[in-house]
Amino acid sequence: MQDTEAAIIRKVAWRIVPFLCFAYVINALDRYNVSIAALTMNRDLGLSASAYGLAAGAYFWSYVCCQLPANLVLRKIGARAWLSLIMALWGAISATTALVTNETTFVIARILLGVAEAGYFPGVAYFLTCWFPNRHRGRMMGLFFAASATATVIGAPLSANLLRLEGVLGLAGWQWIFLAEGLPAILLAVFGYASLRNEPADAPWLTAAERTWLQGELDRESARKATHGKSVTASVVNPQIVTLIIAFVCTLYGVYCVSFFLPLIIKSMGLSNTAVGYVAALPNLCSAFGMVLISRHSDRTGERFWHVIVPVTAGALGTLAAAFLLDNVYLAMAAFCVAAAGLSSSLPLFWNLPTAYFGAATAAAGIGVINTFGNMSGYFAPQLTGLLHDATGAYVAPLLLAGALGLAAPVLIACSGIRRYLVRTATP
Repeated sequence: MQDTEAAIIRKVAWRIVPFLCFAYVINALDRYNVSIAALTMNRDLGLSASAYGLAAGAYFWSYVCCQLPANLVLRKIGARAWLSLIMALWGAISATTALVTNETTFVIARILLGVAEAGYFPGVAYFLTCWFPNRHRGRMMGLFFAASATATVIGAPLSANLLRLEGVLGLAGWQWIFLAEGLPAILLAVFGYASLRNEPADAPWLTAAERTWLQGELDRESARKATHGKSVTASVVNPQIVTLIIAFVCTLYGVYCVSFFLPLIIKSMGLSNTAVGYVAALPNLCSAFGMVLISRHSDRTGERFWHVIVPVTAGALGTLAAAFLLDNVYLAMAAFCVAAAGLSSSLPLFWNLPTAYFGAATAAAGIGVINTFGNMSGYFAPQLTGLLHDATGAYVAPLLLAGALGLAAPVLIACSGIRRYLVRTATP
Protein backbone atom coordinates (compact mmCIF):
# COMPACT_ATOMS: atom_id res chain seq x y z
CA MET A 1 0.00 0.00 0.00
CA GLN A 2 2.91 2.34 0.68
CA ASP A 3 4.06 1.99 -2.93
CA THR A 4 0.53 2.73 -4.16
CA GLU A 5 0.25 5.80 -1.94
CA ALA A 6 3.60 7.12 -3.08
CA ALA A 7 2.62 6.59 -6.72
CA ILE A 8 -0.68 8.46 -6.33
CA ILE A 9 0.89 11.38 -4.48
CA ARG A 10 3.66 11.58 -7.06
CA LYS A 11 1.10 11.59 -9.87
CA VAL A 12 -0.92 14.37 -8.23
CA ALA A 13 2.17 16.40 -7.38
CA TRP A 14 3.50 16.38 -10.94
CA ARG A 15 0.11 17.40 -12.27
CA ILE A 16 -0.57 20.28 -9.87
CA VAL A 17 2.51 21.56 -8.06
CA PRO A 18 4.72 22.70 -11.00
CA PHE A 19 1.98 24.97 -12.33
CA LEU A 20 1.19 26.43 -8.90
CA CYS A 21 4.90 27.01 -8.25
CA PHE A 22 5.51 28.69 -11.59
CA ALA A 23 2.48 30.91 -11.03
CA TYR A 24 3.85 31.81 -7.59
CA VAL A 25 7.17 32.74 -9.19
CA ILE A 26 5.31 35.26 -11.36
CA ASN A 27 3.19 36.33 -8.37
CA ALA A 28 6.24 37.06 -6.22
CA LEU A 29 8.04 38.67 -9.14
CA ASP A 30 5.16 41.10 -9.69
CA ARG A 31 4.96 41.82 -5.95
CA TYR A 32 8.64 42.44 -5.23
CA ASN A 33 10.01 43.74 -8.54
CA VAL A 34 9.29 47.18 -7.15
CA SER A 35 12.40 46.82 -4.96
CA ILE A 36 14.65 46.77 -8.05
CA ALA A 37 12.53 49.30 -9.94
CA ALA A 38 13.01 51.65 -6.98
CA LEU A 39 16.72 51.99 -7.83
CA THR A 40 15.78 54.48 -10.58
CA MET A 41 12.03 54.94 -10.14
CA ASN A 42 12.44 56.74 -6.81
CA ARG A 43 14.62 59.32 -8.51
CA ASP A 44 12.30 59.73 -11.51
CA LEU A 45 9.18 60.11 -9.36
CA GLY A 46 10.89 62.08 -6.58
CA LEU A 47 10.22 59.49 -3.84
CA SER A 48 12.03 59.52 -0.47
CA ALA A 49 12.65 56.28 1.46
CA SER A 50 9.56 57.02 3.56
CA ALA A 51 7.41 57.72 0.50
CA TYR A 52 8.65 54.53 -1.17
CA GLY A 53 7.95 52.55 2.01
CA LEU A 54 4.42 53.98 2.15
CA ALA A 55 3.71 53.05 -1.47
CA ALA A 56 5.32 49.60 -1.23
CA GLY A 57 3.36 48.88 1.93
CA ALA A 58 0.10 50.23 0.47
CA TYR A 59 -0.16 46.94 -1.41
CA PHE A 60 -0.91 45.24 1.89
CA TRP A 61 -3.81 47.50 2.87
CA SER A 62 -6.00 45.93 0.22
CA TYR A 63 -4.19 42.58 0.31
CA VAL A 64 -5.06 42.17 3.98
CA CYS A 65 -8.65 43.40 3.66
CA CYS A 66 -9.43 41.10 0.73
CA GLN A 67 -7.85 37.89 2.07
CA LEU A 68 -10.85 36.43 3.86
CA PRO A 69 -13.47 37.45 1.25
CA ALA A 70 -11.24 36.00 -1.48
CA ASN A 71 -10.99 32.62 0.25
CA LEU A 72 -14.74 32.51 0.89
CA VAL A 73 -15.32 33.13 -2.83
CA LEU A 74 -12.80 30.36 -3.58
CA ARG A 75 -14.83 27.89 -1.54
CA LYS A 76 -18.01 28.94 -3.39
CA ILE A 77 -16.81 28.81 -7.01
CA GLY A 78 -13.79 26.51 -6.79
CA ALA A 79 -10.04 26.92 -7.30
CA ARG A 80 -10.06 26.38 -11.07
CA ALA A 81 -12.08 29.50 -11.90
CA TRP A 82 -10.99 31.69 -8.99
CA LEU A 83 -7.22 31.20 -9.15
CA SER A 84 -7.28 31.70 -12.94
CA LEU A 85 -9.21 34.96 -12.59
CA ILE A 86 -6.78 36.17 -9.93
CA MET A 87 -3.81 35.55 -12.24
CA ALA A 88 -5.34 37.52 -15.10
CA LEU A 89 -6.15 40.48 -12.85
CA TRP A 90 -2.79 40.75 -11.13
CA GLY A 91 -0.94 40.46 -14.46
CA ALA A 92 -2.93 43.31 -16.00
CA ILE A 93 -2.56 45.56 -12.96
CA SER A 94 1.16 44.86 -12.56
CA ALA A 95 1.81 45.76 -16.19
CA THR A 96 -0.11 49.03 -15.91
CA THR A 97 2.06 50.08 -12.93
CA ALA A 98 4.43 51.24 -15.69
CA LEU A 99 2.04 54.18 -16.17
CA VAL A 100 2.41 55.70 -12.67
CA THR A 101 3.66 59.30 -12.61
CA ASN A 102 3.90 60.27 -8.92
CA GLU A 103 3.54 59.02 -5.36
CA THR A 104 -0.28 59.10 -5.48
CA THR A 105 -0.65 57.03 -8.64
CA PHE A 106 2.01 54.63 -7.40
CA VAL A 107 0.07 54.09 -4.16
CA ILE A 108 -3.14 53.49 -6.13
CA ALA A 109 -1.42 50.95 -8.39
CA ARG A 110 -0.06 49.06 -5.36
CA ILE A 111 -3.47 49.02 -3.68
CA LEU A 112 -5.09 47.59 -6.82
CA LEU A 113 -2.36 44.95 -7.09
CA GLY A 114 -3.06 43.95 -3.48
CA VAL A 115 -6.75 43.47 -4.30
CA ALA A 116 -5.88 41.27 -7.27
CA GLU A 117 -3.27 39.11 -5.51
CA ALA A 118 -5.03 38.75 -2.15
CA GLY A 119 -6.62 35.40 -2.90
CA TYR A 120 -3.69 33.58 -4.49
CA PHE A 121 -1.54 32.42 -1.57
CA PRO A 122 -4.33 31.51 0.89
CA GLY A 123 -6.21 29.98 -2.03
CA VAL A 124 -3.30 27.70 -2.89
CA ALA A 125 -2.71 26.86 0.79
CA TYR A 126 -6.36 25.75 1.01
CA PHE A 127 -6.22 24.07 -2.41
CA LEU A 128 -3.31 21.88 -1.29
CA THR A 129 -5.36 20.67 1.69
CA CYS A 130 -7.92 19.43 -0.87
CA TRP A 131 -5.32 17.29 -2.64
CA PHE A 132 -2.57 16.22 -0.21
CA PRO A 133 -2.86 14.48 3.18
CA ASN A 134 -1.03 16.28 5.97
CA ARG A 135 1.95 13.90 5.95
CA HIS A 136 2.78 15.00 2.39
CA ARG A 137 1.77 18.63 2.62
CA GLY A 138 4.93 20.02 4.22
CA ARG A 139 7.04 19.05 1.22
CA MET A 140 4.50 20.50 -1.22
CA MET A 141 4.31 23.77 0.72
CA GLY A 142 8.10 23.84 0.82
CA LEU A 143 8.27 23.61 -2.97
CA PHE A 144 5.58 26.28 -3.26
CA PHE A 145 7.41 28.70 -0.95
CA ALA A 146 10.71 27.95 -2.66
CA ALA A 147 9.11 29.22 -5.86
CA SER A 148 8.75 32.64 -4.23
CA ALA A 149 12.43 32.71 -3.32
CA THR A 150 13.31 31.49 -6.82
CA ALA A 151 11.41 34.48 -8.20
CA THR A 152 13.96 36.82 -6.66
CA VAL A 153 16.89 34.62 -7.65
CA ILE A 154 15.70 34.92 -11.24
CA GLY A 155 13.88 38.22 -10.96
CA ALA A 156 16.51 40.42 -9.33
CA PRO A 157 19.11 39.93 -12.11
CA LEU A 158 16.35 40.01 -14.76
CA SER A 159 14.92 43.25 -13.39
CA ALA A 160 18.37 44.79 -13.05
CA ASN A 161 19.06 44.07 -16.71
CA LEU A 162 15.65 45.41 -17.74
CA LEU A 163 16.71 48.69 -16.10
CA ARG A 164 19.31 48.91 -18.85
CA LEU A 165 16.52 49.37 -21.41
CA GLU A 166 16.33 52.99 -20.25
CA GLY A 167 15.03 55.10 -23.15
CA VAL A 168 14.02 52.21 -25.44
CA LEU A 169 10.73 53.15 -27.15
CA GLY A 170 10.69 56.21 -24.93
CA LEU A 171 10.21 54.20 -21.74
CA ALA A 172 12.25 54.25 -18.53
CA GLY A 173 13.99 51.06 -17.44
CA TRP A 174 11.70 50.65 -14.44
CA GLN A 175 8.68 50.84 -16.74
CA TRP A 176 10.05 47.92 -18.76
CA ILE A 177 10.27 45.91 -15.52
CA PHE A 178 6.54 46.21 -14.84
CA LEU A 179 5.53 45.57 -18.45
CA ALA A 180 7.77 42.58 -19.10
CA GLU A 181 7.06 40.87 -15.77
CA GLY A 182 3.31 41.52 -15.59
CA LEU A 183 2.08 40.10 -18.89
CA PRO A 184 3.07 36.40 -18.31
CA ALA A 185 0.43 36.11 -15.55
CA ILE A 186 -2.32 36.69 -18.10
CA LEU A 187 -1.09 33.73 -20.17
CA LEU A 188 -0.92 31.59 -17.03
CA ALA A 189 -4.58 32.35 -16.30
CA VAL A 190 -5.65 30.72 -19.57
CA PHE A 191 -3.53 27.63 -18.94
CA GLY A 192 -4.69 27.40 -15.33
CA TYR A 193 -8.36 27.31 -16.24
CA ALA A 194 -7.68 24.52 -18.72
CA SER A 195 -5.54 22.36 -16.40
CA LEU A 196 -6.67 22.79 -12.76
CA ARG A 197 -9.39 20.71 -11.09
CA ASN A 198 -11.07 21.54 -7.78
CA GLU A 199 -10.69 18.15 -6.05
CA PRO A 200 -9.70 14.54 -6.70
CA ALA A 201 -13.25 13.59 -7.73
CA ASP A 202 -12.96 15.97 -10.71
CA ALA A 203 -9.61 14.68 -11.97
CA PRO A 204 -9.91 12.66 -15.21
CA TRP A 205 -6.22 11.82 -15.03
CA LEU A 206 -6.73 9.71 -11.87
CA THR A 207 -8.27 6.26 -12.04
CA ALA A 208 -11.50 5.59 -10.17
CA ALA A 209 -9.58 3.62 -7.53
CA GLU A 210 -7.03 6.41 -7.10
CA ARG A 211 -9.75 9.04 -6.73
CA THR A 212 -11.59 6.94 -4.14
CA TRP A 213 -8.47 6.25 -2.07
CA LEU A 214 -7.23 9.86 -2.07
CA GLN A 215 -10.61 11.41 -1.26
CA GLY A 216 -11.14 8.86 1.50
CA GLU A 217 -7.78 9.70 3.06
CA LEU A 218 -8.55 13.42 3.00
CA ASP A 219 -12.04 12.94 4.46
CA ARG A 220 -10.79 10.73 7.31
CA GLU A 221 -8.01 13.18 8.14
CA SER A 222 -10.44 16.11 8.23
CA ALA A 223 -12.84 14.26 10.52
CA ARG A 224 -10.09 13.76 13.13
CA LYS A 225 -9.23 17.46 13.43
CA ALA A 226 -10.07 19.51 16.50
CA THR A 227 -12.37 21.97 14.73
CA HIS A 228 -14.38 19.37 12.82
CA GLY A 229 -18.02 20.45 13.24
CA LYS A 230 -17.15 23.85 14.78
CA SER A 231 -17.89 27.29 13.34
CA VAL A 232 -15.20 29.52 11.80
CA THR A 233 -15.37 31.98 14.71
CA ALA A 234 -15.02 29.26 17.34
CA SER A 235 -12.11 27.74 15.42
CA VAL A 236 -10.14 30.95 15.00
CA VAL A 237 -10.88 32.88 18.22
CA ASN A 238 -8.99 30.71 20.67
CA PRO A 239 -5.63 31.07 22.46
CA GLN A 240 -3.71 28.66 20.22
CA ILE A 241 -4.62 30.33 16.93
CA VAL A 242 -4.44 33.93 18.22
CA THR A 243 -0.93 33.31 19.57
CA LEU A 244 0.11 31.72 16.27
CA ILE A 245 -1.21 34.75 14.40
CA ILE A 246 0.97 37.09 16.49
CA ALA A 247 3.99 34.82 15.89
CA PHE A 248 3.24 34.88 12.16
CA VAL A 249 3.13 38.69 12.22
CA CYS A 250 6.55 38.81 13.90
CA THR A 251 8.09 36.37 11.41
CA LEU A 252 6.71 38.10 8.34
CA TYR A 253 7.90 41.50 9.59
CA GLY A 254 11.50 40.38 9.09
CA VAL A 255 10.71 38.76 5.74
CA TYR A 256 9.14 41.93 4.33
CA CYS A 257 11.72 44.27 5.83
CA VAL A 258 14.48 42.42 3.96
CA SER A 259 12.45 41.76 0.79
CA PHE A 260 11.53 45.37 0.09
CA PHE A 261 14.74 47.07 1.23
CA LEU A 262 17.59 44.63 0.53
CA PRO A 263 18.40 46.12 -2.91
CA LEU A 264 18.45 49.62 -1.42
CA ILE A 265 20.60 48.41 1.49
CA ILE A 266 23.06 46.81 -0.93
CA LYS A 267 23.04 49.93 -3.11
CA SER A 268 24.00 51.99 -0.06
CA MET A 269 27.16 49.85 0.19
CA GLY A 270 28.37 51.30 -3.12
CA LEU A 271 27.42 48.65 -5.70
CA SER A 272 26.08 49.41 -9.19
CA ASN A 273 22.45 48.75 -10.13
CA THR A 274 23.35 45.64 -12.13
CA ALA A 275 25.57 44.30 -9.33
CA VAL A 276 22.76 44.92 -6.83
CA GLY A 277 20.45 42.69 -8.89
CA TYR A 278 22.85 39.75 -8.79
CA VAL A 279 23.96 40.17 -5.16
CA ALA A 280 20.35 40.53 -3.95
CA ALA A 281 19.61 37.12 -5.46
CA LEU A 282 22.01 35.31 -3.11
CA PRO A 283 19.87 35.34 0.08
CA ASN A 284 16.88 34.14 -1.91
CA LEU A 285 18.89 31.32 -3.43
CA CYS A 286 19.73 30.21 0.12
CA SER A 287 16.03 30.52 1.00
CA ALA A 288 14.98 28.30 -1.88
CA PHE A 289 17.40 25.53 -0.90
CA GLY A 290 16.54 25.88 2.79
CA MET A 291 12.79 25.64 2.25
CA VAL A 292 13.04 22.52 0.10
CA LEU A 293 15.57 20.72 2.30
CA ILE A 294 13.94 21.50 5.65
CA SER A 295 10.44 20.72 4.37
CA ARG A 296 11.59 17.38 2.94
CA HIS A 297 13.31 16.50 6.21
CA SER A 298 10.19 17.45 8.17
CA ASP A 299 7.99 15.23 5.97
CA ARG A 300 10.47 12.37 6.20
CA THR A 301 10.59 12.47 10.00
CA GLY A 302 7.00 13.60 10.58
CA GLU A 303 8.25 16.30 12.99
CA ARG A 304 6.79 19.81 12.54
CA PHE A 305 7.28 21.86 15.70
CA TRP A 306 11.08 22.10 15.85
CA HIS A 307 11.31 22.44 12.08
CA VAL A 308 9.57 25.81 12.57
CA ILE A 309 11.21 26.92 15.82
CA VAL A 310 14.87 26.39 14.83
CA PRO A 311 14.81 28.09 11.39
CA VAL A 312 12.91 31.17 12.55
CA THR A 313 15.33 31.59 15.49
CA ALA A 314 18.33 31.32 13.15
CA GLY A 315 16.74 33.83 10.78
CA ALA A 316 16.15 36.35 13.55
CA LEU A 317 19.74 36.05 14.74
CA GLY A 318 20.96 36.53 11.16
CA THR A 319 18.91 39.74 10.89
CA LEU A 320 20.40 41.08 14.12
CA ALA A 321 23.91 40.20 12.93
CA ALA A 322 23.34 42.00 9.60
CA ALA A 323 22.53 45.21 11.47
CA PHE A 324 26.07 45.29 12.90
CA LEU A 325 27.87 44.23 9.69
CA LEU A 326 26.66 46.80 7.17
CA ASP A 327 30.13 48.31 6.80
CA ASN A 328 31.40 45.03 5.26
CA VAL A 329 29.46 43.86 2.22
CA TYR A 330 30.73 40.26 2.43
CA LEU A 331 29.87 39.71 6.08
CA ALA A 332 26.59 41.57 5.73
CA MET A 333 25.51 39.40 2.81
CA ALA A 334 26.46 36.25 4.73
CA ALA A 335 24.22 37.44 7.57
CA PHE A 336 21.40 38.27 5.15
CA CYS A 337 21.70 34.77 3.67
CA VAL A 338 21.23 33.24 7.12
CA ALA A 339 18.37 35.62 7.86
CA ALA A 340 16.53 34.94 4.61
CA ALA A 341 17.07 31.18 4.70
CA GLY A 342 15.97 30.87 8.32
CA LEU A 343 12.87 33.05 8.23
CA SER A 344 11.71 31.75 4.84
CA SER A 345 12.34 28.09 5.67
CA SER A 346 10.00 28.31 8.65
CA LEU A 347 7.05 29.57 6.59
CA PRO A 348 5.96 26.47 4.63
CA LEU A 349 6.04 24.35 7.77
CA PHE A 350 4.32 27.01 9.85
CA TRP A 351 1.10 26.24 7.97
CA ASN A 352 1.17 22.68 9.27
CA LEU A 353 0.57 24.10 12.75
CA PRO A 354 -2.86 25.76 12.25
CA THR A 355 -4.02 23.24 9.62
CA ALA A 356 -3.47 20.48 12.17
CA TYR A 357 -6.23 22.22 14.15
CA PHE A 358 -8.70 23.28 11.44
CA GLY A 359 -11.37 20.96 10.03
CA ALA A 360 -12.41 20.92 6.37
CA ALA A 361 -15.29 23.39 6.81
CA THR A 362 -13.11 25.96 8.58
CA ALA A 363 -9.79 25.49 6.75
CA ALA A 364 -10.37 28.02 3.94
CA ALA A 365 -11.62 30.78 6.23
CA GLY A 366 -9.09 29.96 8.98
CA ILE A 367 -6.14 30.14 6.60
CA GLY A 368 -7.52 33.39 5.22
CA VAL A 369 -7.83 34.93 8.69
CA ILE A 370 -4.29 33.96 9.71
CA ASN A 371 -2.82 35.18 6.45
CA THR A 372 -4.83 38.41 6.70
CA PHE A 373 -3.44 39.37 10.10
CA GLY A 374 0.03 38.04 9.34
CA ASN A 375 0.38 40.12 6.22
CA MET A 376 -0.32 43.32 8.11
CA SER A 377 3.46 43.15 8.51
CA GLY A 378 3.62 43.75 4.79
CA TYR A 379 2.45 47.29 5.44
CA PHE A 380 4.17 48.01 8.75
CA ALA A 381 7.58 46.55 7.80
CA PRO A 382 8.37 48.73 4.75
CA GLN A 383 6.69 51.76 6.31
CA LEU A 384 8.59 51.57 9.61
CA THR A 385 11.81 50.61 7.84
CA GLY A 386 11.58 53.72 5.65
CA LEU A 387 10.71 55.98 8.58
CA LEU A 388 13.51 54.63 10.79
CA HIS A 389 16.00 54.98 7.94
CA ASP A 390 15.02 58.59 7.28
CA ALA A 391 15.13 59.37 11.01
CA THR A 392 18.54 57.76 11.66
CA GLY A 393 20.20 57.93 8.24
CA ALA A 394 21.04 54.22 8.37
CA TYR A 395 19.48 50.76 8.23
CA VAL A 396 20.79 49.60 11.63
CA ALA A 397 17.67 50.47 13.65
CA PRO A 398 15.20 48.90 11.16
CA LEU A 399 17.15 45.62 11.14
CA LEU A 400 17.41 45.53 14.94
CA LEU A 401 13.63 45.90 15.18
CA ALA A 402 13.08 43.13 12.62
CA GLY A 403 15.48 40.82 14.44
CA ALA A 404 13.90 41.45 17.84
CA LEU A 405 10.41 40.67 16.51
CA GLY A 406 11.79 37.56 14.84
CA LEU A 407 13.10 36.29 18.17
CA ALA A 408 9.66 36.77 19.70
CA ALA A 409 8.09 34.40 17.15
CA PRO A 410 9.54 31.07 18.40
CA VAL A 411 8.71 32.02 21.99
CA LEU A 412 5.09 32.66 21.03
CA ILE A 413 4.82 29.43 19.03
CA ALA A 414 6.18 27.45 21.98
CA CYS A 415 3.69 29.13 24.32
CA SER A 416 0.70 28.64 22.00
CA GLY A 417 0.05 25.03 22.98
CA ILE A 418 -0.45 24.02 19.32
CA ARG A 419 2.08 21.22 19.67
CA ARG A 420 -0.45 18.87 21.23
CA TYR A 421 -2.54 18.89 18.03
CA LEU A 422 0.37 17.82 15.84
CA VAL A 423 0.27 14.17 14.81
CA ARG A 424 3.68 12.79 13.90
CA THR A 425 3.25 10.80 10.67
CA ALA A 426 6.28 10.33 8.43
CA THR A 427 5.95 9.88 4.68
CA PRO A 428 6.26 6.31 3.44
